[in-house]
Amino acid sequence: MVDFSRSRSSTRTAPRLCIDRLIIVIALPLQRNILRLEIGMIRRLSMIRHAMRMLAIMYCVCSQPAYSNHETQAVAPPLSFSQFCIQYPEDCQRHDDRRIRDFRSSIQRWRELAQINSTVNFGIAPKNPPASRNDAEWQIFPYEGNCGDYAVTKRHLLLRSGWPSSSVLLAEVIIRATGEHHLVLLVREGRAVLVLDNLSPVVTPLVDALDRYIIVRAESGTDPQRWTRDVAAF
Repeated sequence: MVDFSRSRSSTRTAPRLCIDRLIIVIALPLQRNILRLEIGMIRRLSMIRHAMRMLAIMYCVCSQPAYSNHETQAVAPPLSFSQFCIQYPEDCQRHDDRRIRDFRSSIQRWRELAQINSTVNFGIAPKNPPASRNDAEWQIFPYEGNCGDYAVTKRHLLLRSGWPSSSVLLAEVIIRATGEHHLVLLVREGRAVLVLDNLSPVVTPLVDALDRYIIVRAESGTDPQRWTRDVAAF
């Protein structure tokens, strides 16, 4: 006698296995497609994020405020100037114009500049500082000194005479002939800018002195403790 129950169970199981296998075969390509789709979406999202970052950077750069020429040309003052301001704080403060103005004032100011330039040039011995004194130290009316001593002494006398601090500016220059760094005093008188230099017995217009000098930096006319490299500001 044949056992039909066993045959029925076997015939019922076989289709299940086939169906399971069929499901697996069909599902695998679907999972691959889903995986490819997910990878593609990730790449697109990454590209979108990168593009957004670039746009943000461009926006930040383009939206920066434009700086004036005075701000971009600002530089640190010489170390000797900072030390000078500690020793002579009054000379590093802002001074208003206290000069007497009349029809003779312009001629008198020119004479005053020439007199102070000559007095200081002959009043300080043009020698190197002694070994006991720091070469970078600027002093007012020392017995002997360097170019810095001449310049700050002339400026000090002009401030005491009523000249405003915005008109008497220390300036570091390079002598074209030697390449040596040098300190002079720039003086604004009307529309002219004049140079008081211990190497010259006469007061020289800046336009003529630029043949001998290269201006490195100078005091700002707006703040005596700030320096600038902007020649047009003088």
